[in-house]
Amino acid sequence: MVSVVNFAVGKELLIGRTMNSNAYWIGGRLYKMGGMLDRVLTVTDSLEEISAGLKELLAAGPDFIVVVGGLGPTPDDMTLKGIALGLGRKIKFNKDAIALIKGHIEKVGREFELTPARRKMAMLPEGATPLRNDVGTAPGVRLVARKGTVVYCLPGVPSEMRNIFSNFAEKEIKEKLGEIHIAKVTMKLSGIYEAALAPSLAEAVKMHPEAYIKSHPRGLKAGVPTLELDVTVTSRETGTARSTYSELAFFLARRISQLGGTVTSRREKIR
Repeated sequence: MVSVVNFAVGKELLIGRTMNSNAYWIGGRLYKMGGMLDRVLTVTDSLEEISAGLKELLAAGPDFIVVVGGLGPTPDDMTLKGIALGLGRKIKFNKDAIALIKGHIEKVGREFELTPARRKMAMLPEGATPLRNDVGTAPGVRLVARKGTVVYCLPGVPSEMRNIFSNFAEKEIKEKLGEIHIAKVTMKLSGIYEAALAPSLAEAVKMHPEAYIKSHPRGLKAGVPTLELDVTVTSRETGTARSTYSELAFFLARRISQLGGTVTSRREKIR
């Protein structure tokens, strides 16, 4: 399985000022590809914290680290310096990065001037490749750490992060994942409590530990307990994905009925 972790940088994420919607979005995007986030690490805007966090993540040997936040022109935007420190590399002015910045400034109808703030956004770790940002000014960054971990650094503004991730990181992660077949269903249940269903879910997990099976209590409606149940199977073989999914879906539907519950709706997707 391909290992992807999210490294979020920003004090605003730690003090309740900003919700980490970027990690939520990346996690959902990976799940649709047949992968998932292994971990999310969040640190404040500090060279020491960024450097230490990167080293901690690299020690586990992930395939990809997606760093989000801290690429802008303000003093607290120090992600690239921290990444360089963690990798033991120098940070240098990158001509390709300033060309991307210049192109964006001129595209939106402004005259380009190499200000200190813009120069700061073009200071990248040695060996880094700047990535086009179609939505904002700060380029994304791709670099390769020792032992082959690919590190993507993306802006924290959600629209900019999504643009660069979709155009660059997602394509490389997909290629690494290879062809993945996914069969999944979301069942809406009524008349059954999660605790009553739990032994059957444990049995289903024992049958197919590779599957993702998760229940979500939705409270009482007119005094009747309601649940949502997700079942997802991923496999490199389409036949395996389909057969495992069918077995689990049939088993769980039968148990729900035996326990007095009702499947009120089901949303399936097989590809």
